[in-house]
Amino acid sequence: MIFSSIPFLYYFLPVVLLVYGLTPRKGKNAVLLLFSLVFYGWGEPKYLAVMLVCTALGYGFGLALGRAGRPGVRKALLAASVLSSLSFLVYFKYADFFLSNFNALTGASLPLLQLTLPVGISFYTFQAVGYLIDCYRGRHPAEKNYVRFLLFISFFPQLIQGPINRYGEMAPQLTARHIWNWERTKRALFLFLFGAMKKYAIANLTAPTIAAILDGNDPKLAGSMALLAILLYSLQQYADFSGGIDMVLGVAQLYGIEMMPNFRQPYFSTSLGDFWRRWHISLGAWMRDYLFYPFALTKPMQRFGKWATSHWGKHFGRVLPAAVANLLVFAVVGIWHGPQAHYLAWGLYNGLVIALADLLEPAFKKLNTALHIPTESRGWHVFRILRTFIIVNIGWYFDRNEFVQGCIYLRNTFTDFNFSALVANAPGAFRAVSGPAWGLVIISTLLVFAHSVLKEQGRDPYAEVQRLPLALRWVLYYLVIFMVLLSFICVNETVGFLYANF
Repeated sequence: MIFSSIPFLYYFLPVVLLVYGLTPRKGKNAVLLLFSLVFYGWGEPKYLAVMLVCTALGYGFGLALGRAGRPGVRKALLAASVLSSLSFLVYFKYADFFLSNFNALTGASLPLLQLTLPVGISFYTFQAVGYLIDCYRGRHPAEKNYVRFLLFISFFPQLIQGPINRYGEMAPQLTARHIWNWERTKRALFLFLFGAMKKYAIANLTAPTIAAILDGNDPKLAGSMALLAILLYSLQQYADFSGGIDMVLGVAQLYGIEMMPNFRQPYFSTSLGDFWRRWHISLGAWMRDYLFYPFALTKPMQRFGKWATSHWGKHFGRVLPAAVANLLVFAVVGIWHGPQAHYLAWGLYNGLVIALADLLEPAFKKLNTALHIPTESRGWHVFRILRTFIIVNIGWYFDRNEFVQGCIYLRNTFTDFNFSALVANAPGAFRAVSGPAWGLVIISTLLVFAHSVLKEQGRDPYAEVQRLPLALRWVLYYLVIFMVLLSFICVNETVGFLYANF
């Protein structure tokens, strides 16, 4: 079931809200759990069993970690619990990849399993692993109530594309008394509607044009056309993922549950490191806490840091271990997206750029001083935003395309730009969607930009809208609703959320 479907909007969500509101406090979690299982099992009931088994293992290992006393036993339980949780993800996501490569290397002819990836498995698996590691570290006790733990894993708004929530932040909300609040409901609906506009009036309408340009895998594609498609993809991916997350957070708020944000105006970032602190925040925080620091603080990495200090100075001794840990993290992030080479290349590209930026930071500071660059000025700030945007978009060439094709498109962008090809071919690509699609995209993008500027200034867009005159406010509401509805006429097929595929 997806958020844009008629069963969800017309039946599922209203029924759940009504039943949840009428249910006594002690039964509210049971209601949410029941409907969450219905939501997940709606399209592929067989994958509901996979999630239930994964959750049961996490629950059991959590209790075992809570009871174990000896450090050796606890470490063994942690290793077994993490491996058992990740085994589901590895099996469904990478089994055919390993089999095909084994066949290629050995000449064997083992049949591929042709597995379909269960929706959301990457997200609920990481959520379970984070819970188990936090239990081991003593950050919170193991959950003894199975219904509450299963709800933490299966809460339906987060299942499709996250965010990757932490048990320590969710548990108090799952036990709190939730009283209906009209102001909170209005905020939730505002957020849901804004996210729907991003998803359906931007992401879905730009997807056909991007596919029309890039999916032909034409090695002679003009660099100008490739750049146009990548810039549109940059808009599409942000609108799709952040719009979906807005819808997720809005639905959760209807039940009084606040989940961690996943985006913070990433295209206003002033460095690639800053970008990754603003994009997919819950995944970045997960990687930081459960992979980056545990790896960077190992004894071998500490010894490596001391060796680098003695040979190259304090800066390299401090930064080099973090640079290696960053490369590991982004390699894992790339592989998490999929086993294809282009995802690994995309991940390593990001990790390498961040590592080099950290290593060369003293040299950049000296260069800025020598050139008398006013680094605190508004102009320099804008320059850094534009520079980061270019660096991010270079990475999108490999995120969107197969590795070889991405290299060809990137090469053509710099060596065969061919502006005349853009003038000749872009109108045909834009006609991949019908009706007033590009008018909707432009208006919606301007609204998203205005919203982002307000957020970047520390202002509350919802509060700013509430200050508008009543008539103007409702004109804005109806405009957004109209654009969302009209977007369904402009495309012939339902486009799912991009990150549901991961």
